Amino acid sequence: MDGNQMRAIREARGLNQPDFAAWLNGLLSRRYDGAKISRWETEREKIPREIEGTLLIASLGGRKDVGTSGRPLVVSTTLTKGGSAKSESAVCIAYILARAGYRTLLVDADSQANASVHVGLDKERLVALTKAQRTLADVILDRTPAVDAIVPVEQVAYLDILPSSIALARAESELNGQQFGRLARLSEVIRSVSGRYAFVIIDCAPAIGTVTLNALVAADYVLMPCQTESFAVMAVEDLVQETINALRKRENPRLKVLGILPTLYNARQTQDRASLDEIRDLWGQHFKVYEPVPRSAIYAQASAAQTITLAADPGAPGMESYIEIAKDLIGAAERMETADAA
Repeated sequence: MDGNQMRAIREARGLNQPDFAAWLNGLLSRRYDGAKISRWETEREKIPREIEGTLLIASLGGRKDVGTSGRPLVVSTTLTKGGSAKSESAVCIAYILARAGYRTLLVDADSQANASVHVGLDKERLVALTKAQRTLADVILDRTPAVDAIVPVEQVAYLDILPSSIALARAESELNGQQFGRLARLSEVIRSVSGRYAFVIIDCAPAIGTVTLNALVAADYVLMPCQTESFAVMAVEDLVQETINALRKRENPRLKVLGILPTLYNARQTQDRASLDEIRDLWGQHFKVYEPVPRSAIYAQASAAQTITLAADPGAPGMESYIEIAKDLIGAAERMETADAA
């Protein structure tokens, strides 16, 4: 971001430099003044990354009523390979959409409950919710209405979560025993809250079980976070060829690939560079390949602290890629609603 872009964002909000500084201070708990804004806009000083990330999120435009009069846009983050930052990606994207003013539901469809913990639900809270039958496991088995299990994410307006727990593993076994409609249960759950959310982001387990298939049947788009290493690249081909293409033919013809997000990238590592090149060579002509999210300790630190990374550090490495994904989803949601209304 350069000074002219910052000035354009400020002027679009109708703020002078002191008022713009006050607005930023309210968002970030800082003490900037109008003189500091002037130095950034004239490029006498470099704009800090946390300011850049905050402004890029805030400047995501569009109609904030998207999805509130009909169905939300649903995206699943999926890959049949663990350790590819799926939960991190789902949480960051959901956070950005909510901070941009869109009501967003994050569905934790992984029995490991990483996304639930990441947004601040500690283990004690998850145990209590599990005992009270207020997790996705109970909702997907029709024991509890979704509205009774959804939890607001503290300190992030417009963001809610449908949490998970180890109980989801048992629920998957029960779903497998159902003769009819076992792949449509999550679709029914999302329909039950249509009109409340513009976006539903589903964090899937790193395996193609019944719950993950439910997520893909419910989705409009699938995003594949892919670690830049050979086994993860192989998992992309398996997911596309063996699962997504089959579901398109039989269960969900509207399912599209939003793109591939390379993650945990270290440009100094020869293997990482080779895997990134392979992703682009194999899939770049078919799907959008986003700029890689670098490997960074801030993500692990935020997860350990049960804090959303971009809430703790809006300038975290890779934030541009997550913002680009959110921008693409906003555009897709607006197109979908226009098509539905036609």
